[in-house]
Order: sequence, then C-alpha cells, then structure tokens
Amino acid sequence: MRFFEHQEKARNHTFRLLVLFGLGVFALIFSIDGILLLGLGYSDSPGGLDGANWGKILATYFPALALVAAFLGFVIGSASLYRLSQLSSGGGASVAESLGGRLLQPETRNPVERKILNIVEEMAIASGMPVPRVYLMDEDGINAFAAGWSPNDAVIGVTRGCVEALSRDELQGVIAHEFSHILNGDMKINIRLMGILYGIFFLSILGEILIRSISYGGNSSNNKKNDGKGAILMIGLVLFILGWVGWFFGRLIQAAVSRQREFLADASAVQFTRNPEGISGALRKIAGWNQGSIIRNPNATEASHLFFGNGISGFSALFATHPPLEERVKRIEGANFQPPENASEATSTEPTEDIAFSAAQLSNLAGTMRMPAKNAPLPVPILIPIENQCKDPAGALAVLYSMLLPPDNPARTNARDQLISKLDPAIAQALFEVEPLVLQTNKLQLFTLLSKALPSLKMLGKEQSIDALKICQALISADGKIDFFEFCIWRLAKTGLEKFRQVKGPGAALGIAASTVFTFFAKLSDAPAPAYQKAIQAAGIYGLLANIETRADNFKMLDKVFDFLAKANTEIKHKVLDGCIAAILHDGKITQDEGVLLRAFCLSMEIPLPPLG
Repeated sequence: MRFFEHQEKARNHTFRLLVLFGLGVFALIFSIDGILLLGLGYSDSPGGLDGANWGKILATYFPALALVAAFLGFVIGSASLYRLSQLSSGGGASVAESLGGRLLQPETRNPVERKILNIVEEMAIASGMPVPRVYLMDEDGINAFAAGWSPNDAVIGVTRGCVEALSRDELQGVIAHEFSHILNGDMKINIRLMGILYGIFFLSILGEILIRSISYGGNSSNNKKNDGKGAILMIGLVLFILGWVGWFFGRLIQAAVSRQREFLADASAVQFTRNPEGISGALRKIAGWNQGSIIRNPNATEASHLFFGNGISGFSALFATHPPLEERVKRIEGANFQPPENASEATSTEPTEDIAFSAAQLSNLAGTMRMPAKNAPLPVPILIPIENQCKDPAGALAVLYSMLLPPDNPARTNARDQLISKLDPAIAQALFEVEPLVLQTNKLQLFTLLSKALPSLKMLGKEQSIDALKICQALISADGKIDFFEFCIWRLAKTGLEKFRQVKGPGAALGIAASTVFTFFAKLSDAPAPAYQKAIQAAGIYGLLANIETRADNFKMLDKVFDFLAKANTEIKHKVLDGCIAAILHDGKITQDEGVLLRAFCLSMEIPLPPLG
C-alpha cells in the first residue's frame, strides 16, 4: 500500500470539502437575503417583479439586508458555539461513558483487559503519542472509537466483540486506526462540523418559532397588522425551509469529510503497524460477522462518525460516515474484496495471556535513537516492575517523586523521609518498592516509562493533582536550583496533571519563543552554533533570532515558553519540532538528554514523537 500517497490524497479531499462547507454557509445566508430582496422588489413595484427597479431597491434596502446577514451569521455562530461547548465538555471520557464504556484500570490483571491495554501502549509508542485511557463496551459488534478534544484528554473505546473476534494483529490494526484519528485531529474536525451543523439547523428552529408565534397570535381585522403577520410568516417559512436544506447538504458534506478521514486513518494504521493484513483482516471479519459493527447503545447515532466501522444501520449511502468495506479493503490491499468464510463463528484463537511487549520495546529505545554505548539500556526484568507501578495512580506518583528526589545519598535520604511523612500510605509503600529500581535505570528509559503513566495521573482528582504538582515543585526547588532532567520531569507532570486548552496561536512573540527552544537543544550538541543555525533554517518561522542565545539554563523561562507554544496551532508546533530535530541530528548522534527533552517537548505540545532511527 502506498500509504503516504493515500494520506495526502485524503487530506486534500478533506480540505476541499471543508472549503465547500464554509462556502455553503455563506451561500445559505445570501440565499435568505436574495429571497427577501425578491419579496421587497415585488411589494415596492406596482408592476411586480417585471417592473422593479432593482438598482434603486438594492440601494434602498442594502443596509437592512446587510443587517439581516449579520444577524443570521450571529445566530448560526452563537448556536454553533453553544453546541460546541456541550460536545467538548467532559472530554473523551464523557463520550465513552455515554456509550456504555467501562474504564479499564491500568493495573488490571485480567488477561483480556491486559491484552487490550498492552496493544494500546504499543500503538502509543509506534505513533509517538501519549497513552490514552481505554474503555471496554459490552457490545457484540466489532467496533472501536477514539474521542476527545485533544491528545491529552483522548480516550479509546473497544467493544467486547472486537476483542473476542479479532486476532492480535487485527486488533493492532484497529487500535492503530483510532490513534490516527487522535493524531490527525479528526475528533476536533468532527466536533466542529457537528457544532456548525447545529447552528445551521437552528435557523429551522427559529423559523418554526416565528411560524408558531403567528399561528397562536389569532386573527386581526387590521390590514396593516395582517400584512406584518404575513411578512413574519413568510420569513419564518424561508428560515424553516432553508435551514432544513442547509442541514441536508451540510450532512452530505460532513459524511464525505468523515469518509475521507477514514481512508486517512486506514493508511496511517498501515504506517504504524507495517502490517496491512492486520486492519484489512479486521474489515473482512466485520463483513462476515453476524453482528457486523453495529452498536446497540441509544447514543450511537450521534457518535456514529467516531466509530471504526458503521455503528448504526439504516443510513443511506449519501449520509454514510464510513466508506464501504469493499472500498476500504481494496485501497489497503489493492485486491478484490472477499469476506472470510464463517466469520460469524470465528473468534481469536490466540492465548488470552498477553506479553508486556511494550517493556521489551522500551529496552531497545535507546538503540533506536542511536545513543552512545555507555548509555546502553537495561534488561527488561528491571523495567517491568517500574512499568507495572506506572499503571496505578499511587505507583505513578511514586515513580514521579522518586525521579525528582536528590541524586546524592544523604540529601536523598532526608528528602525521602520528609516526603514519606506527608504521603498517603499506598504512595509511600510504592515509593519504597520502586526507588531502588529507579536509581538503576537511565534517564531516557525512565522518562519513556513515566510517559506511559499519563493515563494513571489523569485519573487523579483535582485536589490530588494540585497537591501532586505542589510536591513536585517542592522537590525540584529543595536545592534552590533546577537542572535539565528535573525540568523535563516537570513538563511531563504538568502534561498529566494539568490540561492545556487550544486557543488562537501566538503572534509576534513566536520567533523569540522558538529561538529559546532551539537554544536549549543546540546547547546539548557538541557544536551549539551550527546546530542552532540548522534549527532556524529547518523551522522556517518568521522573527527567529539570528544568533544563539548565550544562556541555556533558565528553565523557568523555558517552562513559560513551552506553555506559550502549547497554545499554538498544529502547523506552528510542527515547524518548531522540525527545528528541534535539525539541531539534534546536526552532530549525527542523539544523547540521553536530547532524547528526554525531545519527548518532553512533544508531550507538552500534544504532537507525536517522530521516529529518528
């Protein structure tokens, strides 16, 4: 499969459809103005429309028509924003719970649940994304979904039928598909389209209100009043009809956008797994499965665009949010579609006991990033207990605190004793268990393991999160200074315990912010000045400082810069990432510190960590 070609094709189609959607909204507003203009021309001209002086009529009523257009834009915009606030409240967890999903605990020992979580962790590593929370739905259909406003609040849901019917490779393909939706911002696109559609449909609601107000108003003998009621009735009918027409065509475009994003996600799943048979096998099994991919939950209709396969039945091809299975398989394999025989009876024959593959993969991460031999990774048995602690909120906090304790033994002992006196007994016990292992593990491995603890950290309540951040701050500032590794741990802690909201991207200060980030990366290189020049050349951002900054130890400033850039749009973040990678690769090797800082940057920006091997 030429997945890069398919990805680019899907993105281009999506862009054209979104432009068409925007033009459709403007066309709807101008259509209403046009109908009003026709009505005014008819009423103001003795000879009707044939005798109307359109130039004079337009000049006379142009301010009123402009006011109507502005009002309609305000109505659509306000209704859309209201619906967006409803859809985005609660993040992906609220969507999963509304569909009957049950949160899988990271520390679970259930073999089936463990299998799902391990595969999600593997795909998180493959895509360079934070590990999301996972929900299991008690549904017979083969299906899955990703939901959330951003990667930091995203969740993945999987049906029981999906787990029971699919092999491990097929389940990997499905999960990789959902990670693509998170990575490519499909959830955000869908939520915004749903909000705008509601705004358009609200015109029909407004029209219906006007019609009902006239109907309940009774009859009047006053001709002027009747004329006024007639005008209001006509406006109500126009709004009602055009609102429905706009919603109809908007739904067609929304469905077309959703189908293109499915093609994009299929191609990305092949990219992440390097195994086209995985996702194509899952699609073939859906075709032969008695229950198909149907979701029985009553809330499935509203969330139909989120699913891996068609979650509801009875929709026409025009409104289908997913392409036909045959077409999806053909694009992946380039072959004719043949559903499996007896797929309805087939279930996964693999053993339920699943290996913690992610730990083994982590053990080779340093080599993948071409770290020096002296920083060789530790054997898997040492990593697994730390990984297991990260699957529990108390254990995740214990690993986090252990990494922030002073490195020197006397100071570390005193700081640990003071810390334990303030901690919950469960966290204190986990700290005693994990601390010796943390001291034996290199920084990059520790940071990678801790990044997998994000789902556990997100499970903490508001007060617990605030207290945890205060403890982190106290541990960092205990010696009156902050070092490089402490800063990176702090950024990861903020990612798990705080939430960034996407706002309008930074403006004039962007160049200074990006230059500051490049300075820190360049200072980690053997040749800072050339590394910095490579970074600013690769980024292509206006306003970058020509020369490297002299200081690269002001971590408080860098923390503010990271917060600032976290609010930028995705394009800006990727440009800064390009500059960081250019600085890292300038000397032909990647050190522990460079690997840790790059991962901290990507986690803070909610963008995937690119493969550098």
